[in-house]
Amino acid sequence: MKATTRTVTLAAAMLMAAGSAASAETLLFAGPDGTVHALDTTSGQIAFRGVCSGPVSSMTVHDATLYLGDHNGSIYAYDLATDAVTGAIALDSDANAMAWLGDQLVVADSAGVINYVDPQTGAIDSTVDNINTDITAMGIDSGGLFVGGQSSLASRSHIGQDNFQPFAACGSQIQSMAFNADTMFLAGTQFFGDESGTIYLFDKFEGGIDYADTHPVASDVTAMVAANGMLYIAGSDGDIHEMDPATGMIARVFATGIDIQAMAPESGLISCPADYDASGQLNFVDISLFVDLFVGQQIPADTNGDGNFDYYDISRFLAIYTGGC
Repeated sequence: MKATTRTVTLAAAMLMAAGSAASAETLLFAGPDGTVHALDTTSGQIAFRGVCSGPVSSMTVHDATLYLGDHNGSIYAYDLATDAVTGAIALDSDANAMAWLGDQLVVADSAGVINYVDPQTGAIDSTVDNINTDITAMGIDSGGLFVGGQSSLASRSHIGQDNFQPFAACGSQIQSMAFNADTMFLAGTQFFGDESGTIYLFDKFEGGIDYADTHPVASDVTAMVAANGMLYIAGSDGDIHEMDPATGMIARVFATGIDIQAMAPESGLISCPADYDASGQLNFVDISLFVDLFVGQQIPADTNGDGNFDYYDISRFLAIYTGGC
């Protein structure tokens, strides 16, 4: 199936290219054995970093702290400067998916419950339990919080709201997701236990059931990161595939020997509600994209989620833009 693909502006492309050339990315990954390892995407070197003491299902990074969610309901705070666990939070959750939002951890489980957690106190600030699907993947992009599960459906809620609505559907059980400047990547397998998966490409501002392209990969796609213009796709077999998302070609495969269930950039994923081009910066490109979306009356421009496109959406966008990251 084919969907209309949004053209990234020349300015956005130049910014992305400059960012890619400026720095390499280190990817952190972990799995059931509770050890943390790192992949240097430039050299291909894999290094042991430390132990978190639990079977890891999810992870996210903020302010030089790696938060690790384990299958037993613990969230470990792991200091990336010392490679040591500095604290833990106990939740009634299997922590299937996790993201950082503002000053909160967003933790989701296989029952479809989302908890907004204060990482300083461990208190649950609020809970959403009406998603109607298990949650195996989570992402933040263009003013939205996205979740996906084995129902093959990805849902979206405006950040700051809990009204999750179906956004995109693919032909596989969703295992992981990622975003770049104009694309939402959903990765999944058709059946439990499959050793090969599929990457589905969607216009991240439109979603729907029509995907722009698909790429096969020899992995059960348990974790995925978009970095430096490439997709890094990990699986329980311990391999990390480096894929060109434009062509689906595999550039390199890194054999880690670790059952990988979670992966994240050491620098962290920037979760700015107004960062519509996924560059990690707020600038005129984000404003231009918002204006285009507003004129086209597309979902990410309805920033207050009331179904209308009016002054209140512009006002809220300006508020979250000036609020920064």
